[in-house]
Amino acid sequence: MTDSRGPAWPIITDPGDATYGVIGLDRRVDWQHDPAGLAALERAAAEPVETRTLIGEFGERLVRLLVDKSWLQHPDELCRDYALKTGQIEVTSHCNWGCRYCPVSTDPKPRATMPMDLFTEIIDKLSVYPDIRFVTFHFFNEPTLDRFFDERVEVLRQYGTKLSLYTNASALTPKKIELLGESAVLYHLIVNLPALDEEEFRSQTGSNTYRATLRNLDAAIGHGWPVAIAVNGKPDTVARNAQLLEERYAGRGVEIRAPQVSDRAGALTNEFHQGVYAPGRLRGCGWPLHHAYFSVTGDMFICCNDYYQREVYGNIRDGSLHEIMMSPAALRLRRRVFGVEQAPDDYICRTCHDQKPDFPHREFRPLASFPLIGEQSTSGTH
Repeated sequence: MTDSRGPAWPIITDPGDATYGVIGLDRRVDWQHDPAGLAALERAAAEPVETRTLIGEFGERLVRLLVDKSWLQHPDELCRDYALKTGQIEVTSHCNWGCRYCPVSTDPKPRATMPMDLFTEIIDKLSVYPDIRFVTFHFFNEPTLDRFFDERVEVLRQYGTKLSLYTNASALTPKKIELLGESAVLYHLIVNLPALDEEEFRSQTGSNTYRATLRNLDAAIGHGWPVAIAVNGKPDTVARNAQLLEERYAGRGVEIRAPQVSDRAGALTNEFHQGVYAPGRLRGCGWPLHHAYFSVTGDMFICCNDYYQREVYGNIRDGSLHEIMMSPAALRLRRRVFGVEQAPDDYICRTCHDQKPDFPHREFRPLASFPLIGEQSTSGTH
């Protein structure tokens, strides 16, 4: 399963003599013992099947059990569920780097900043969801350049909301580090650092902030926070630079990550372009279920790969967050993502690597799309 911090495992309990299990949006496995239940789910996975037909094949008791668990649903009821884990907020649209692996390097956006009243409304509406672990301030930007950074941290402190800060650390000044320490809002800190060599750093990022980034990173590590370094780039350079960063920082408790290379659903057309296209029905994705994305103007859109925010389904000022998540536009978006409705040929998910059948971190593997027990799947698992 994928998460905003990388791969994550479902919450697996002892299966006993269960024959299959279903993972819910809460990531808990519900184990079942009757193999006929799995056969019934397979039967109805690809296309709708009339209830009386299923009852004739599997019996009323079993079909009623599967309906009560919402594992069998009327087609009109599909894709209504969601389970928000984070709120991802574009507080500013500006970045002072132009990384080769980021669309900012080829098509930077005009500068804009989210007003404080809009930000506070978002945090207030997110606060009713107890399972939201943190919010973020990034979306292809540098959040520490935000002129309201201090005020936003104070709002988080007042609401008891945690911050996952993704940053290039170039403007993570001692004052901001002190503020984060005093407010106690920091959930974790993730720093974009593609290389330790200064010339390679400049070539990758288009920036001359190498010394400031390392200085501020060292200061942040000294606070004892959970810190990770994201090493982006081409696979061969990532492997080499990740090893060098491990040698320098791992002994200080810093996690070194090598994220999956992504062209942001085709937004990058340089050497990082992947040329992905997923035909037919889409196969599901966790991002629009688990993460709420807000543009600098308060628009809610599909996910972190939607650089141009093409798939908008509402604005936070349209109503409560639940009302927006259950709006016709949001339901249509989720039904397209999960293949209940056919997505347009130019739908953003069609060019996203998360839709590739062999993508190793796919969270949803529908019965209609993936072989089950005893069959070799396209991802190399059984």
